[in-house]
Amino acid sequence: MEFLLGIWLAAAGSPAPIPWNDLALSIEEDHSVSSDHATLCRVRVVNHGRGTWQGRDVVFEARAVREGRIAARQRGRFGWTIGPHESLETLVGFLGRFDRFEVGPLPVSATRQHSAGGRAGGKRARSGTSRSRGHGAGN
Repeated sequence: MEFLLGIWLAAAGSPAPIPWNDLALSIEEDHSVSSDHATLCRVRVVNHGRGTWQGRDVVFEARAVREGRIAARQRGRFGWTIGPHESLETLVGFLGRFDRFEVGPLPVSATRQHSAGGRAGGKRARSGTSRSRGHGAGN
């Protein structure tokens, strides 16, 4: 029994690398939302291969470009799973108005390391005190 548990833990701890040659990323402005101060973009991944991948492992960096230079960056990932010949979408936002965008893959390890510092949507560990008051008595 311990042997099987060891095999399961070893397999769960080392996911296969994402085959970026089978996945295609694209980005475009989401015109369903209007703002003078922000730009929302829809990032899409299409799986042209035969494998099935966890969306959380498909990590990307979206870039807003102004005058030929990268003006803003956002890191993101997808939800759910992506099977053969399927696609997933997610939204990213940029502070400011932009009309040119780029997107590219990131290794999962780079985002996990970045998230460990409490950035890029990573969950932060809570300290013993609350930053805001709740709905309890006396508030």
